[in-house]
Amino acid sequence: MNKAINIQMFYECRGEHSHTYIQIMVPMEQPMTININDQIYKVMPQELCLIPKGMPHECDFSGRILVLNLTEALDEKDKVLLNEPIVVSMRGQILQLVEMIQAELKQNPSSQSIHYLYNYLYSKLLEDHTPPSIRYISKHYDLPITVGQLAEIERYNVTYYNDWFKQQTGVSPGIYLRHTRIEKAKELLINTTFSVTHIAVMVGYSCNSTFTRAFRNVTGMTPKEYRQYIIAETKTAVAQ
Repeated sequence: MNKAINIQMFYECRGEHSHTYIQIMVPMEQPMTININDQIYKVMPQELCLIPKGMPHECDFSGRILVLNLTEALDEKDKVLLNEPIVVSMRGQILQLVEMIQAELKQNPSSQSIHYLYNYLYSKLLEDHTPPSIRYISKHYDLPITVGQLAEIERYNVTYYNDWFKQQTGVSPGIYLRHTRIEKAKELLINTTFSVTHIAVMVGYSCNSTFTRAFRNVTGMTPKEYRQYIIAETKTAVAQ
């Protein structure tokens, strides 16, 4: 995951506003009360609050706040996390990551390490709050997956599950699975020399033509064209 991130230490948060990006707020010393979409959230110093893009929120708080803004567009699969505010108790790895980000911010605010730490923190939040059926897709995208299987994981009937899934992600289960497979295929096309046919099987397509059609539908290019495009872009970047 490589997202554009803005990380700062603020000393107050006041008034009602919203952002065109996702924001994570961590009060460092005292509790912070935030009104998000007319619901009150109390965020303790050992907690962090994720506020979705475009969601109105209001606070009247003075004190140190670690603020992490995710300013770049997300992949479809990331949007699962972002429908509602999330308040998370910082324990284990999440607490360690926030402490490491804070320490790095003090020593070298422009350090690239902060961005790597934040990317890892974000991936942990995504992992911890993704519904079981969506985690199943992420782990088993190379297998035949039916909507019935996914609905059973969530203990929903298929009709309700389709509606619930679209509410969670903005897309149907079939489209989400396709995007997941194509993202994995893109990684393999970039980082390996496996043939297109081999990669098709690795990401769950038994037929090369079906894989190519799905890949073009998502990216606008065939797998071969995408690989050639990335190679050309890399050569241009190196030459510059």
